[in-house]
Amino acid sequence: MTKKIFWTIVVVLLIVLIGVGIYIFSLYNTFDKGVSNSYEPTDRERSDLREEDASVEDSFTVLILGTDENESRAEKDNLEGDNFRTDSMILATFDKNEDDVKLVNIPRDTLSYLDTEGYFDKINHAHMYGGPSGSMESVEDLLNVPVDYYVRLNMAGVVDIVDSVGGVEFDVPFDMNEPNQNDTGRVKLEAGTQELDGEEALAVVRSRRVDSDLGRGNRQIELIEAVLSKVKSSGGLNKIDDLIEVVEDNTRHSFTTGEIRSIASYYAFNDITFDSTQLRGTDYWAQNGGYFYQADEEHLFVLSNTIRSILEMDPSAPNDLINIRLREYLVPYEYFDDYTMEEYEPQELPYYAEEGYESPYGDGFDTEEFDYEQSDVEGETDLEENPENNTEEEQNTPEQNGANEDSQGQGQYDEGQYEEGQNNDNGYYDNPNQGQESGGYYDSYGNYIEGDQNNTNENGNYY
Repeated sequence: MTKKIFWTIVVVLLIVLIGVGIYIFSLYNTFDKGVSNSYEPTDRERSDLREEDASVEDSFTVLILGTDENESRAEKDNLEGDNFRTDSMILATFDKNEDDVKLVNIPRDTLSYLDTEGYFDKINHAHMYGGPSGSMESVEDLLNVPVDYYVRLNMAGVVDIVDSVGGVEFDVPFDMNEPNQNDTGRVKLEAGTQELDGEEALAVVRSRRVDSDLGRGNRQIELIEAVLSKVKSSGGLNKIDDLIEVVEDNTRHSFTTGEIRSIASYYAFNDITFDSTQLRGTDYWAQNGGYFYQADEEHLFVLSNTIRSILEMDPSAPNDLINIRLREYLVPYEYFDDYTMEEYEPQELPYYAEEGYESPYGDGFDTEEFDYEQSDVEGETDLEENPENNTEEEQNTPEQNGANEDSQGQGQYDEGQYEEGQNNDNGYYDNPNQGQESGGYYDSYGNYIEGDQNNTNENGNYY
């Protein structure tokens, strides 16, 4: 009798082990399929700031891109994933020596150099013009640090990720009334700590009506940390196969399957800490009223050297950062001659680069959380004023409203100025031949000037 019970237990255990083995094998194959199907490498082998290829076995950086892509917008304007602007941009630096991840939120309106266009523009346009590579290069120019990998997530991905882990607990800072992911209805939330589902989480990280893009940037980082914490919990790990499906459907990235496995293993078996900051800066209004966010030079410089130290790279000199070197010439949509771009350097050393100077920013991450009630930064002010009556079906056309941030892939008007192709938010002519009248031309601010147009490049003003 005892022998019979023994063998019964052995058989049951074997069945359980076989079942677990089948599940693990299935999950392994699902993981491979999900990662492989979402793998989309860039057209560059490695960062020009790297002498050797980056490795996830060492410290590395990854640019997290959140795009304003959704199904209705893609179908309406016939756009692919690379054609959308980025609503969020976070540079994550994985410090393998300290088991730490440092997150830098870069506001979408940050005035930055776009390699693909050859002028300064909002950094969220870099993806629209050059895809992930364009965004990676603009961040490298801004901070003078290599961007080794990227991950791009669309709106639906935020919803599905949060839903796949069973929701997240989040402290909603104020009452919200935001469009849902397909712009077909509204999501309303009251202030306070609560459990959010996917649609509600998306509303929280999209809202910028009350506290501008800077407040939204803080919430985006907080949501990333909340999701990672939930995934690492036992409840989140039970949903790992659902998460893999979400990755396959809603993300694109430049990690190989082996690299993803290595990162997942490292994260699962180490106690990782997170440090985060938002790039400091001030409001910058162009002459025609277009809004930009001008990054604080000192914060850029400190962040650059902190990240380079983690990556075991030599420190930056101030003039290695283009926003510092050309700080006297930061004008949107102006072209520069070869001397200015390649050789010009200011004579004076910035005070924050002097020997012995101690920055109030510390390592760049010793910053207070953005408080919209105390901040002098206004942010963009032409956001929807009556959200209740502003669903997609009720909005006016771009021609009726002027420049429309959400319209892409078609000609746009802004106070009588026209740009063929993409709306640049600020009413500048991207091509000086557009709107040109006999005997004169429009400058980059939309002013009509009589006479021949000189000193211009083929696509805009030449500085």
